[in-house]
Amino acid sequence: MKFKVGLFIFLLLLVGIIITLNIFFQQNYQAEMAAQFNQQQLMIAKTIASSIKTTLKHLEEETRALARLLAFRGLQKNGLPKFISDAFVALIEDIGMNMFVLDEKGAPLFSTKGASFNEDYHRLFEVTRRLKPGAVYFSDNIAGAGQIRLATPIRKEGRFIGSVIVGINMDDLTRKYFYPIKSGKRGYAWMMDSTGTLIYHPTEPEMIGRNIFKANESCYKCHKSFKTEKQILEAKDVGFSTYIAPQGEDKLVAFSKIKISHLSWIICVSIPYSEITASIKNSMRLHSLLVLSIFLATVIGAFVVVVINRERVKAEEKARYMDKIRDYAEELENTVQERTKELKSEKEKLDAIVSSIEAGICTFDEHQRPVWMNRVMHKWLSEERLKDFALSNIHGESSLMNAVCGAIVDNRLIQEVAYLNFGNKQGYFQIAATPLHTPDGQCQILVLIQDVTEMKKAEEQLMQSEKLTALARLSAGVAHEIGNPLTSISSYVQILRDMDFDNFTKDALDTIAKHITRIATIVRQMSSFAKTKAEEIKPFKVKELINSTVDLVKYDNRTKKIEIDVDVPEDLPEITVDGNQMVQVFMNLILNAADAMPEGGRLTIAGRSLNGEIEIAFKDTGQGIDKEYIDRIFDPFFTTKDRGTGLGLAVSYSIVRSFDGNIIVESTPGEGSVFSVRLPAHEA
Repeated sequence: MKFKVGLFIFLLLLVGIIITLNIFFQQNYQAEMAAQFNQQQLMIAKTIASSIKTTLKHLEEETRALARLLAFRGLQKNGLPKFISDAFVALIEDIGMNMFVLDEKGAPLFSTKGASFNEDYHRLFEVTRRLKPGAVYFSDNIAGAGQIRLATPIRKEGRFIGSVIVGINMDDLTRKYFYPIKSGKRGYAWMMDSTGTLIYHPTEPEMIGRNIFKANESCYKCHKSFKTEKQILEAKDVGFSTYIAPQGEDKLVAFSKIKISHLSWIICVSIPYSEITASIKNSMRLHSLLVLSIFLATVIGAFVVVVINRERVKAEEKARYMDKIRDYAEELENTVQERTKELKSEKEKLDAIVSSIEAGICTFDEHQRPVWMNRVMHKWLSEERLKDFALSNIHGESSLMNAVCGAIVDNRLIQEVAYLNFGNKQGYFQIAATPLHTPDGQCQILVLIQDVTEMKKAEEQLMQSEKLTALARLSAGVAHEIGNPLTSISSYVQILRDMDFDNFTKDALDTIAKHITRIATIVRQMSSFAKTKAEEIKPFKVKELINSTVDLVKYDNRTKKIEIDVDVPEDLPEITVDGNQMVQVFMNLILNAADAMPEGGRLTIAGRSLNGEIEIAFKDTGQGIDKEYIDRIFDPFFTTKDRGTGLGLAVSYSIVRSFDGNIIVESTPGEGSVFSVRLPAHEA
């Protein structure tokens, strides 16, 4: 009998070993196959990227060469079409493109067959007027016109005589480099740019032009999320990753990045993981059948043994189960005792924290009666106040219970500051109320009350001190400049009201500290407006200053309805300025633009290098400025706003002039304004 039991155990072990080895080898082989396939896909992506980059570079050189030839030949119409066709015939037949040669006034002298000259080409022509000889400007309008466009000026002896504009259809480019690509049976290649906008996709053409950061419901038909695409945008030039489609199927994706001028594209090649592992699964079916056969034989043998030894096995099983139950019961009892001790210890810690914190904490039931309060609340409340103490004594609103219970759905916090008299303690208190659910389903309110009287007094003393020491004319300006960062601080506090406490709280507190530091800097600067003095002048990257300013104002209520587009190149030369003062200038210009667009609009911040200077242009789509006011907007105390002080632009202009710069204003009433800040480029 012992031999049979031993044989049964041996067969079970054998089946277990076979199954384990089968799974182990399958997983290893699948992983190896996936790694090899990833390398192949990566090679395909790099090949496509290299081919596209080579083609566009070649086209750039050909365009530049044509401009030089035309500058040497001149733009006489006689023989011009044949001259250009002979020079570009190979590229036109290979890729298919539109070409325009324009004279110095923008009139077309030559165009390829079927090409139509529109406003986009005219804007490119205006761009070429500002380009240096040999410079080629790239413009992509894939979402709108489905084209990549190159433009270069034709200059003869330094004089602008025309321009060459070449447009490449994305359909022709993708047909040449993407259509032949087939990774397996269901694999394909697709492309997006560095902002996350889809440029080409063979199976989802209607998604071209969509951005992963602005995805709607239709975008999630083929993606559960865009986490992988966002990681690709942040990754290095080449790599590979995986993602899961809504149907639950894993996909492998390899990518390679290309950069041409300011354009940056990402070539991706993806394939379902199941296609790679299909052959392995086929072989696994045979292995599984073999394992199943062995397992069935083992079960049959075990069944025979069980039938023969039924009663004995039942008795042994019963005894074993009883032993296990006793062991489990003892283990459960020990676990309960340990957990009870831990809960008791945690409760003691919590009681100690609640008792030692210098803030009032209390809970109220659904009838607004106090259920519990900590030591501080007992200390603050007099005996007379304690008798009739209720939630209405704090908030004074009978509908607060409904508001708090409704806040459960919105996942928000109710918070306010009020003057209260508790009998033994009175002053200004910050009150935060949040809903709680008891085990029996009732709604209670947890209230945290912090004494901010001293802080309130300190603020009032500071304001009074500033009023006494500041110049009479500049006091309103100080209030104006302090209002901007305080608005951002108020926005961050609002976020804390609307969100659960998490890592974001730390970032918000850091931002508040930045604002407080900046307030002190502004007060010192405004006290001596006539002789603005920089505290720390050193080279700064323009994009870092712009990004820092946008981060400060993006939570300001005035910027909620406007879209801010930042187009500042990374390689723009540095400027030698005081960083805090320039952030102040940029913030004034952004908030002024927001004030000019109360119903919403778009603010475009663009930077460029211009004749040894750096120009940062702030273009809004607001109300514009009347011509009669243009010459006066930089005068101190001149303003057209109901609540303005007239010092924002005056201080900004003074700061920019102190760095040998200038602010230039262009405005059209009803269409918008452009404030261009020009500063000398830093000389290394």
